[in-house]
Amino acid sequence: MSQENNEQEDVVYKPRVKPKKAASFIWLLPIIIACILGWIAYESYMKKGTNIQIVFKSAEGLKEGVTPLEYKGLQLGKVTKIDIHEDLKNVKVNILVKSEAAKYVASESSRFWIRKPTVSLTKISGLSTLISGNKIEISPTIKTKKEIENAKDKYLFIGLDSQPDDELTNDGYYVSLLANDKDNVEVGTPIFYNQYQVGEIVSKEFKFEKVFLNAYIYDKFNYLINNSSKFTMNDALKVSYGPSGLKVEVSSLYSALVGGITVTTPNKNEEKIKKDEVYTLYASKDDLKKKEYFHIKFSSANNIDKDTPIIYKGITIGKITSLTLNEEDVSTKAFVYNEYRYLLSENSKFFIQKPELNFSGAKNLANIIKGNYISLHYKEGDFKNMFIAQEYKEIKNEIYNKTLDLYTNSLNSLSKKSRIYYKNIAIGKVLSYDLSKNLQKVKVKISIEKKYEKLINDHTLFYDMSSKLIDMKNLDLSINYDGYEPLLNGGIGILTEKRKSKLAKSYFKLYDTFQEVQRLKRIYNKGSIVKAYFKNDFNVQKDMAIIYKNQEIGFVKSIKFGENESRAKLLIYSQFKKYLTPTSRFYKKSKLDVKASLNGISFEMDNYTSLLEGSIHLESKSNMTYKKYKIFPNEDEMKDSSNSITIAFDDVEGVHEQFSQLTYKGVKIGKVTNIDLDKNHKVILKAQIYKDYEDFAKKGTVFYLKKPRISFQEIANAGATVMAVNIGVVKSNSKSFANKFKGYTTMPSLEKTQFGNIYTVESFHALKANLDSPIYYKNVQIGKVHKVGLASDGSRVLIDCLIYDKYTKLVRQNSRFYDISGFEMELSLFSDSKIESNTFTSIIKGGLILVTPMEYNRRANGKDKFELIKTLPQGWDKISPSIK
Repeated sequence: MSQENNEQEDVVYKPRVKPKKAASFIWLLPIIIACILGWIAYESYMKKGTNIQIVFKSAEGLKEGVTPLEYKGLQLGKVTKIDIHEDLKNVKVNILVKSEAAKYVASESSRFWIRKPTVSLTKISGLSTLISGNKIEISPTIKTKKEIENAKDKYLFIGLDSQPDDELTNDGYYVSLLANDKDNVEVGTPIFYNQYQVGEIVSKEFKFEKVFLNAYIYDKFNYLINNSSKFTMNDALKVSYGPSGLKVEVSSLYSALVGGITVTTPNKNEEKIKKDEVYTLYASKDDLKKKEYFHIKFSSANNIDKDTPIIYKGITIGKITSLTLNEEDVSTKAFVYNEYRYLLSENSKFFIQKPELNFSGAKNLANIIKGNYISLHYKEGDFKNMFIAQEYKEIKNEIYNKTLDLYTNSLNSLSKKSRIYYKNIAIGKVLSYDLSKNLQKVKVKISIEKKYEKLINDHTLFYDMSSKLIDMKNLDLSINYDGYEPLLNGGIGILTEKRKSKLAKSYFKLYDTFQEVQRLKRIYNKGSIVKAYFKNDFNVQKDMAIIYKNQEIGFVKSIKFGENESRAKLLIYSQFKKYLTPTSRFYKKSKLDVKASLNGISFEMDNYTSLLEGSIHLESKSNMTYKKYKIFPNEDEMKDSSNSITIAFDDVEGVHEQFSQLTYKGVKIGKVTNIDLDKNHKVILKAQIYKDYEDFAKKGTVFYLKKPRISFQEIANAGATVMAVNIGVVKSNSKSFANKFKGYTTMPSLEKTQFGNIYTVESFHALKANLDSPIYYKNVQIGKVHKVGLASDGSRVLIDCLIYDKYTKLVRQNSRFYDISGFEMELSLFSDSKIESNTFTSIIKGGLILVTPMEYNRRANGKDKFELIKTLPQGWDKISPSIK
C-alpha cells in the first residue's frame, strides 16, 4: 500500500490564464459629476457679476431687489442694498452688475442718475415706475470700444442730480437759458411761440450760484428761433393799476397751472443759436423794453413806493425803481420807456396824482386801496434827467392861462366850484366873483384851459346852466338841466362857432338861459329857405331845430297849415346847405320816445333842444328821390318808405315788433316793424333795413329765426329766452332785386354762407357732436357743425360742416372726417398707461377733425359726400401735406 503511495507522482496543475479586462466604467461616473460641478461653479462665478456703489442725495423711489440699472432700456444690473453713507447726509446704493456688462459699467467713464416718471398736463409717461419705483440710468462719457478698453476700472461713484446735457440728442436744437432768481421753472415747462408750443425745458442745473436751463426746440420749429430771439416767462396772473383803477389779468388755465415760456423772434433771418451760447430768461415782457432812467425828488413819499407807475394821459410810461430817504426830501430813481423819452423835458413837471371825490363822481378811487401814482404835465424843451415834483394844484393853475370876465344880473348858484362846459365837457372853471364897479352887475372871472382857447371868439355866447331848473311862461315849459353837477355846483355853458377872427374881447354877457342864447345864435346865422311838406296827423312847431349828425343846421322859421297837408319853411344855415340833395328827407324826433313791452323798454331822448320842443332831423342817404322835401312823423316811417322788406313765416313765436333785430354776422342791420297774418294764415313780417339796403334786398337772401338752444353740450342765443327772438340773415350773391322772402324756422342747409362753405358728412349712427361743435385741422379750429339731421329715408345721420372761407382749400375730395368726441383711456399694470383726449371743448361739446392725405385730390365742393369715421388712424398727426 505504501508502495503504491510512493509510486504516485506529484501532479502539478497548469494555471488557467484568463485575458485581462479593460478599466471599469464605474470610475467614469465620479469624473462626470466632478466636471458638472466644476461647470456649475464656473457658471455661478461668471454670472455672479460685479458690485459697484453709487452715492445719491436721496434714495426716494429706489427699492432693494427691484430697482434696475438700465442703459437705453437694457437692464444691466439691479440694486441689492441701500445704506446710509458715512457722512450721514447721503445714501449709498449697492448695485450688482451683470458680468458681461461689468467692463462697460465699472469704468471711470460711467455716470449715473435717477430717472423718475413724468406726469403733467401735456403728457403722462413712465407710469410703470409708479409700481416698480424709479430707475437708475447709466450715461457713459466715452463712446468708442477702444476708449472703453483703455478706461480704468472704478467701483465707487457720485450720482448726478439729473440727466446730463450730453445725453440729449446730438442733432437736436438746444438753447441754454440763464434763469432769473425769481423764476420757478421745472423740467417739462413748455415753450410757446404765438401761444403755440414749439419746445420744452429738458434739464436744469445749478452752477456758479445760478440756475441754467436747457431748452429743446422741436425740429419743425427750428426756423423760428435764432440769435434775435428773446425768452420771457408767462404771466399766469398779472395785477396792475392805473387811472382807471385796479386791473387783474388772468392768463389761460393751462398757463396758470404749468406756467410756460414765451419766445419772440423779431428778425427771422438771423443765424441759429449755438449750443455754448447762454441767453437770459426774462421775468416779463416789460424787461425787454429799453428804458431811460432819471431822478425825481419829492417833499414826502405820500403813499408812493417801489414799482409805483408813472402814467401820462392814461398810459403807463414808466415806474419808480427805488426810494431814498434824505433829511429834506425823498429821492427816487425811476425810468420811462425809450419811446417816451421825449417827455423828460426841462419844462415837464411831475406830480403825485391823488384820488378825487366830488359830486360828479370819484376819480382815481383805486388809489385809496393801491396807492397814488406819478403823472406829469409835458411841455416841449431840452432833455433833462433830474426833476423836483410839484403839487398838482400848482401845475393845474398854470394850465388855465386865459381869463375872461362875465357880467350877469344875478350870481344864482355859481361858485368857485363851478365849471365852464362846452357840449357837457368841462373846459374851464370859475376863479372868482364880485360886484361890478357900479354895483349893478355881478362880475364873474373865469379861466379857460389852454387847449380849449380856440373855442372862444368874439361871437361866443355864455349862459347860466344853473339859474332855474324849471320855468313856465304862457304854458311853455322850460327845463334847464345838463347833469347834476351843474345843478348842484353851478355851471356856465357856451355856444360857439369857428371864426377866422381872433379873440379881441375880454368880457362877455352871461345870459340867464340856454333858450336866450339859442335864439340869438339863430338870428346871427345866415341861410337859405327850404320848403318841406308834412301830414297833419303829427305836430311840427315853429322854432324847432333842424339836426344833421347831432349838429344844428337850421330851424323851422314858419308853418302854413293846409287841410290835409301843411308846409313848413326851414331856414338852413349857409354852411350846411350843401348837405341837401334830391334824396334828402326829414323826420320828427320826439321830445321823449318810450316803447315798452314784456321784452324790455326802448327809451330814446334826443339832445337838449329836443327835450324842450322836439326837433327835425335830416337824412341824406336814401334809395329814392323826392319831387319835394317831406317831413315824416318818425324815423321808422321814413325808413319804411324806402328800406322795407317782407318775410313770410309759418310761425314767429318769440318775435316782437321793434325789439326783434335782423342780424348779419352778429351785427344788427335792421329790425321788425310790423307782424301780421295774411289770408293763407302765413305770418308776414315787415322789416326795416338800417343801411346798405341794396346789399340785402336780393333774390336768394335767407332769413331764419335765431331761437335759443340750451343743453348740457351748449348754450346758444340764450338772450332769446327772456328777450325777443332775433332773425339771422345769410346774404346772397345774386344781382337780382327782391323785397319779399320766405322765412325759415332754423338756418337751412346751404352750400355756402357768408362764413364759408358747407360740406355734408354722413354717419350711420348719432354722435356726440351737436350744433356749433368745433371742427379741427391739426388741432386748429377751422369750422363748426352747422346742422345735424336725418336723411330723407332715415337711413343715415347727415352733418352739415361749415368750413371757414380761409380754410376751404384744406378740404379735398379724398379728405376724411373723424369723430373726436369724448376721450379714450388705456390702463395697464405692466406697461405705460395712456390717456388721450383732444380738447376740453371736444369732451363737452363733441367735435370732428379733418385729415387730408399727402396725395390729395381736387378741392371738394358741396356735391361731394364724406363718411364720418369713428377712430383716428395711427400716425394721423404725422400727415402734413403742403396744400396750395
